[in-house]
Amino acid sequence: MVLGLWGFIAQGFAQISDTSNTRLYKLSVSDILSTKSTLASGVKETVLDAPASMVVLTAKDIADRGYTSLHEVVADLPDFDLIPVSGGNSYVNAYQRGYRTVNTQRTLFMIDGIIVNDLWSHIAALGEQFPMSSIERIEVLSGPASVVYGPNAFLGIINVVTKREKFRRNKGNINFIGGSNQTGAIDASVRGNVAGLRYSVSGRIFRSEAEDISDRWHFLSDDLYGNQDIWGPLLGLKIRGERLGRYRSLNEEFGLVANVAYRGFEAGIIKWTRYNGYGNEFVADRAQNNAGWNNGSNQYYLRHSFDQGNISNNATLLYRNSRTWGDWAEAEPDWNPGREAYSYVSYTNWNTFSSSVLFRDNLNVKLSKHVQLLTGVKYERKILAKNYDVPGYWTGSYSSLTLENPDGPYGQGGGITLSTDPSFIISPTPNRDVPSENEVITHDVGGYFLGVFDIGKFRFNTGVRYDRNSVYGQSINPRVSLIFKPDSRSAIKLLYGEAFQEPSPRSLWGGWNGRSANPDMKPEKVQNMEVNLLRKTGRLLHEIIGYYALYNNVIKEEAENAGQRKILGVGYKLSYNLPNPLPNSGDIKGYLYYNYTDVKSGITYDHQAGEWIDGEANLGDIATHKLNVGVHIPIQRFHINLRSNMVGERELYLRNPLRDQDYRLAPYAIFNGNVAYNVGMVRLMLKVNNIFNHLYMLPGVRSANSGNDFTQRSQGYYNSLIPAPGRSFLLNAMVRF
Repeated sequence: MVLGLWGFIAQGFAQISDTSNTRLYKLSVSDILSTKSTLASGVKETVLDAPASMVVLTAKDIADRGYTSLHEVVADLPDFDLIPVSGGNSYVNAYQRGYRTVNTQRTLFMIDGIIVNDLWSHIAALGEQFPMSSIERIEVLSGPASVVYGPNAFLGIINVVTKREKFRRNKGNINFIGGSNQTGAIDASVRGNVAGLRYSVSGRIFRSEAEDISDRWHFLSDDLYGNQDIWGPLLGLKIRGERLGRYRSLNEEFGLVANVAYRGFEAGIIKWTRYNGYGNEFVADRAQNNAGWNNGSNQYYLRHSFDQGNISNNATLLYRNSRTWGDWAEAEPDWNPGREAYSYVSYTNWNTFSSSVLFRDNLNVKLSKHVQLLTGVKYERKILAKNYDVPGYWTGSYSSLTLENPDGPYGQGGGITLSTDPSFIISPTPNRDVPSENEVITHDVGGYFLGVFDIGKFRFNTGVRYDRNSVYGQSINPRVSLIFKPDSRSAIKLLYGEAFQEPSPRSLWGGWNGRSANPDMKPEKVQNMEVNLLRKTGRLLHEIIGYYALYNNVIKEEAENAGQRKILGVGYKLSYNLPNPLPNSGDIKGYLYYNYTDVKSGITYDHQAGEWIDGEANLGDIATHKLNVGVHIPIQRFHINLRSNMVGERELYLRNPLRDQDYRLAPYAIFNGNVAYNVGMVRLMLKVNNIFNHLYMLPGVRSANSGNDFTQRSQGYYNSLIPAPGRSFLLNAMVRF
């Protein structure tokens, strides 16, 4: 069936003529070329002019493909290796351009240009909390972008642009969503323009039980979650109405995005919270996934912008805060001889809270039709938590509370007991506010200068940025690009850029005797060289990308700068529109993305010695070959969308114990589908993910150190392999008004 479908598309390609003048020739690939974005340089420019490789998804793309969350969008994008931590607190780990990280920390995530990454961990939480109903488009940039954005625009950028009503009217929509795994959500938005006062409000409420995959990997089995020797008295504990002792990972999420604007002024809020179980990330003989982890963030901003012909300016004042908190049920294997089957157990509550105030101003001066100069300045004051606040946890962890017995009954910590004890100690909940002795205040200043010069068929885009942080010092990052446009349908781009990733506060200070932290870490640096070739031929838009990136001072999960990484990548992107032979039906359209990625680490892991050593090796967990394909077929009121993600064979991460066994993950292909029916103001949709219920394994995240010897306790807290989600169904009824 799949081969037949792609064969039909290929026949359609063969029938297309560059000289066609029919109405259907006005295709969306032309819209892609003409769509303007400010993401790459801070100036409005088309995909041909942007000094980067970009993908832009419109609201129609999102509706046609049936996306109901951001992580589904990212799964189909080029340049990303996605590890869905099924129902876990990270939800997904998205590795952009072959760079494996502890979490999704090195991709800058923004909504309407407002940074949403967590202040303390730098994580981009690509979960279920953000309203999809208000999205106008999603802009995705691959490659470093520090010149305009400063720190942490390291691997690329995802920017969600929300809808704004230009005309004097009010409109909106509401989505009712339900499906597998007791999933339910309401996603709604309303926007309007009243006498020049523009407003937009969107919100989302989501709840789901993660798929039970406990029978697919022994270190997730209910035999371990419910083992009395391992967990002892903790098995009597109830969380969210359910006793510990079986696989359960509950997700409850909420998001709000709102703004109001009048003339050149705008005020807005981005607010979200997430409660997530621990999913399949942690092993069942060390962590109960029915405990819950919370993340939340609030952004409040004021903007003023003006455009007076040749001069435009945009100023932003932003206050934001990030909080991470939750409970954690742990069983650390007893290290005393003869007691390896038992555990030191604890149930603790955790908290961090960080905030910042940011002022940013960007000025654009058009000296002539061919010359634009841009400059910008930034100042940010951050109040950052240093450590997790964890009363009663292991000795060496931070507690804001004074416990009656801080060393506990066994001298390991106030809440550390044995699984053979008849009862356990519930440690107190820390204060929401972070005490001053557990805070650090940092100051960031930065500025850039950028010039855009059009000379005949050439465009030069060159600039430099300077940033200084009161903790880790200064960083200077240049960018140079040359774009040659032989005609209005083609571009050849030569790009060079540098960027830096600042160490997160979690890595700088958030450690204890069982976890590393290092306040002396320096930022990572990348030097990226790239060539892009774009060409529109009839109804096809082609892009070929080749890049080489050199990373220095790589920050590992052990909180240290360690060596280099070298990444060589080649990609091909195709977007197309074909005439639909069916009457009263729109064009058939689709995409094909291919990526080749080769990732070398400057250090390797010696599993016999249990340490990192010098020596170049394949990093692992990144597929050498990936292919994403999709097609959308309108049939009058019906819309059929089919997509497939194909991932080649993978070596595992260097630190993973299975790497020492030369274990490799087999290639896989999954297929997702969406059928929609439009009637009046209502759109009904049935979505099926993993249509053929292909059950396969994914590489573990973080240190992935559990091993696979199921005859004994796991080697570490993180599963070396994790089962991917199986087939799921989702119904969506959208009402427009």
